[in-house]
Amino acid sequence: MQPGKGQDADRELLHPLPLPLRSKPLLLVVLALVVTTVVALSFASRRRPVSGLLDGHLRPCPTSPNCASSVCGDGAHEAHPLPVYGDPQSEFERLVGLTQSQPRTELLQLTEDYAHFEVSTRMLRFRSDLELHLDVPGRLIQLRSASRVGHSDFGSNHATLEHLRSLFQGRE
Repeated sequence: MQPGKGQDADRELLHPLPLPLRSKPLLLVVLALVVTTVVALSFASRRRPVSGLLDGHLRPCPTSPNCASSVCGDGAHEAHPLPVYGDPQSEFERLVGLTQSQPRTELLQLTEDYAHFEVSTRMLRFRSDLELHLDVPGRLIQLRSASRVGHSDFGSNHATLEHLRSLFQGRE
């Protein structure tokens, strides 16, 4: 081994090669585009869509897969309603209370048979709308969760409804 040769080799392993000078501006442009896109989507999700009941029922999901609802019969959006075994009004109020206790969840509208919540994601603060509707004759609470932006939600709206179901049924 030549004197000093081993130390230089070790030093090269510890310090990665610098980016070529031409790559740095491109990297900065890509990074700026990513940050701008995330910020724009976050701001776009602050707009409240049309919500509420339509002819006494929750609105149907859009064709995009970023929604889950118990009133949609198709496989992509389908979720199950919550059966009500006790007093319907008391059970609805209990579910509203459980929902309000969740982090990053804000109640926007409440009537005797309808509740509308805004739910924000932990990291980027994207917003979704969570709606509950008490169907007294059917002894059900209908559920709907929809993202405000994007095409896909990677199953997060279904997960939100299943988490709510677990809380309501006392499994969490």
